[in-house]
Amino acid sequence: MSTPTTNFPLFPKLPAELREEIWRYCLPHRYRELDQPVADIVFWTPENRDGPFPCNLWHTTAINSRPPVISRICHESRCVAFKTGRTLPLDPSGAWPVEAQWQHDLMNNKAWQDRARDAVHLNWVSTCDIEYVSSGNPLGCLSWDASHNSVGGSMMIRCLDRYFDQHDLDDEDHSPPPGTPVEWPLSPDELRDLEALERQAKWLVVVRIVIVHSDFKAAAMTGLFGLLGDARVQVVDLSEEARVEAFFDLAKACESKTAVTIAQDFHREPADSMRERLSKSTMDRFSSQKLAEAMRPAIMFRLCTQMCNHVKQGLH
Repeated sequence: MSTPTTNFPLFPKLPAELREEIWRYCLPHRYRELDQPVADIVFWTPENRDGPFPCNLWHTTAINSRPPVISRICHESRCVAFKTGRTLPLDPSGAWPVEAQWQHDLMNNKAWQDRARDAVHLNWVSTCDIEYVSSGNPLGCLSWDASHNSVGGSMMIRCLDRYFDQHDLDDEDHSPPPGTPVEWPLSPDELRDLEALERQAKWLVVVRIVIVHSDFKAAAMTGLFGLLGDARVQVVDLSEEARVEAFFDLAKACESKTAVTIAQDFHREPADSMRERLSKSTMDRFSSQKLAEAMRPAIMFRLCTQMCNHVKQGLH
């Protein structure tokens, strides 16, 4: 059987409109991260406070924020990429309205933005403000940005977990007994956040992060991270069962091929349980049935080609 060709020398002879459509088809659909996730916040557990953690995370954010691959192929493809996309300025906040103003040490500055294809994601949880300087309103910023994207936005479930981010992370004794109802009136800041979040008809809420440590070629061939492998952060709605399963299979297969510093837990919580947990977190935080119905649980899958959790040969 002959080997499939990877070249198409007749491409330049195609009509310009068809070439442009092919280039456009190659553009990634990304989740543009407003801010950099921090491993010791994302992966912190009472059992593992100081690491090692499954990934350092920063590399995936950096690659995912670059201009798409086709912007670096030729003049024609670059023009297609820049028709709907651009690299954000170092400080884009000047264009934001007052309610969306937000500054943070972890801001993902100079990221590529394509509002016709991309969604926006907020990694921030209030624990980030303990170690990093912040001002303004992160959820207001997220809501405003999402309203200007065709795909919308997503956030971490810990944005809704009111108690988690108000207790001392080093003191487990402050945790309330499981199932204990926590009721208190919304503060002015929470009322502001509720108003911002209710402007969107749907939010994806990340209830779990799974890292795919793979070499670039193998991951790109799956098509899970974009046609050209340049959409390295994916937030997948739990209702997309086939996609979720494909991502999990890839992550497990990659991790089974080598020794790792810390293994990820690939146990799957039932979707109904995740939906119930998300609804409860939303109601506990905002007491808004409207917002609870807008929240959809999702899993974030991140492609890291640094193999940062792999045990290096010769090291023990």
